[in-house]
Formats: sequence, C-alpha cells, structure tokens
Amino acid sequence: MFWSAGEDGIIRQYDLRVPDQKAYGSPNVLINLTAAGPHQQLVECKGVDVNHLQPHLMAVACGDPYVRVFDRRKLATSRPGGRPSQPLLQLTCPHLPLLLKAGINRRAHTTHVSFSNRGDKLVTSYHGDHAYIFDVTGAAEGAPIALCGQQQQQRSRSGSRSPRFPINDQQVRSGNIGLPSGDQITQITAADKTLDQGAADLAAICNLPETAEASKVSGNNALFEQRYSAAVADFTAAIAAAPCAAGLYAQRALAYLNRGWEGDAAYALRDCDMALDLVGQQPGAAAAAAEQQARLRQVHALKQLGQCQVSIGV
Repeated sequence: MFWSAGEDGIIRQYDLRVPDQKAYGSPNVLINLTAAGPHQQLVECKGVDVNHLQPHLMAVACGDPYVRVFDRRKLATSRPGGRPSQPLLQLTCPHLPLLLKAGINRRAHTTHVSFSNRGDKLVTSYHGDHAYIFDVTGAAEGAPIALCGQQQQQRSRSGSRSPRFPINDQQVRSGNIGLPSGDQITQITAADKTLDQGAADLAAICNLPETAEASKVSGNNALFEQRYSAAVADFTAAIAAAPCAAGLYAQRALAYLNRGWEGDAAYALRDCDMALDLVGQQPGAAAAAAEQQARLRQVHALKQLGQCQVSIGV
C-alpha cells in the first residue's frame, strides 16, 4: 500500500491487491482538499508522510500556510467529488495567519513534511519562509511560567492586559485598517531609542542568578554589536535560568525585532505579552522600565505583523 499527493488537492491510497486504480474516478481518494480553503477554494497537496510509530497519523504539506494531520482510522476511500476531509490537527507558524488576516499578501506555503523517528515531532519546510518543527503530542508545551494566582485572577477579571490578537473580520473585509501617523511612529521610535540607552541596566536592579546575569550581559553586548542572533540565544539562556525576570523578555523582544527574520515579530510580540504579565510581580524601577520597553516593542511587533489598528490601542 502507498499514497500519492497531487496539486489537484487529492491524496490517493493505492492498494496493490486491488485492480484497476488508474482512472481518475477510481474509488481510492483518501483525503479530499479540493474545497478545504477558507472560501471553499482548492488547497494543493505538496507532500505526505505517515507516522512510523502511529501509522494511522498522516501529515499533508499543503499549498497554504498549514500542515494538516489526519487520522486514517476516521477516513474511508471514495471517488473524487466528495466532501472535504476534516483534519485532526492544523498546524502553522504564528505569524503567517496574522499576516493573511491583515490582508498582507504572503505566498508562503509548505513544501515538505516529515515525522521524526519517534513520531512526536513534525518537521516541515516552507516556500518563502523557514523550516519549522511542531510537537504533535503537546509534550513540549510544558508547564506555563507560574504567575501569582491572585494576580492572574485579577488580570482575568479586569482584562487590563489582554493579549494582542489580530483585527477582526469586519475590519479586514471593510479595509478599515488604520495606520499610525508619521508623528506617532517618530515618537515611538525616539522613545524606544531613549529607553534602549539604558538597556544594559534594565535587569541590573533584579537579583538574577549568576548564570542569568552572565547571559544577560552577553546578550546586551551582542545587541550593541548588532549580533542579533547571538543576542536572541543569550537572552533565551538567561530566561531559562531566570524565567520570571520581565526585563529579559523585553530585551529578547528587542533582539527579535532587530534581527527581522520571518516570524520574529510574532515571537517578539509573545515576549512582550509575557513581560507585561510579569511586571506586576516586580515593583520598582526595573519593572517600570521593563513595562515601558515591552509596550513600545509591542507596538513595533504589531505594526510589522500588519496589526496597526491594534497597535494604536496599546
């Protein structure tokens, strides 16, 4: 038995024990994506792979930003023209749906997909973007960084620092996506530069573990020398040693924004949201500086993601 993926949006299952499977109308269509797009348009199939340890799981690289994972136990072969098949999982990197939602033309799509030997990871490459690894078991998520329970409940009730998500469908359809004025952008840039002058002292007031402090200093030096990938790695190491230091997330967000790789704006936005979640537990000058920097960089990240209307309300 083997499978084929076609740009006609169809995955076919061929059983060598069954005769006459050459015709287009043969009843060997396992997955049908001919009308699986958001507007019922064709989604091309670029590649397919089967999980060796769980052979009922089949991943499909598609001609849109998504990798779709199907459970073959819930599928049955049929002739072309049936209903679109429903995936078990639909995976993508975080920035692509945001850009598409904002109406920014991006032609990035998956080109290849492959399960790891243990079957717990899914590796996919993109046209016009990077290669990504997805954890299909959810085990890599781990436990979230613990916030004070009372503060988290108050935050949930008040909604004062809700995460920044895409503009709504009505705004996209109407084209009502406002842009910050030139004066606003100039003020934001000037303010961020002013704050960045003291970047090396951002977390100095906090009592960081020795390893976190060393990584933070190395990251700040890398920022100054414009070695942004090294800065991202250094601040990631610092965060691993001190996961509750808000200033480290703000600094890593700055490194992401300056590096400017595909998807970096989405990771910077995530770090800004985490920093804003943590500043309430760290009163003092360092927390205030971290909050200011996180909010300014949040605006830059949202702007890069095409979420200008959201950035105005930050």
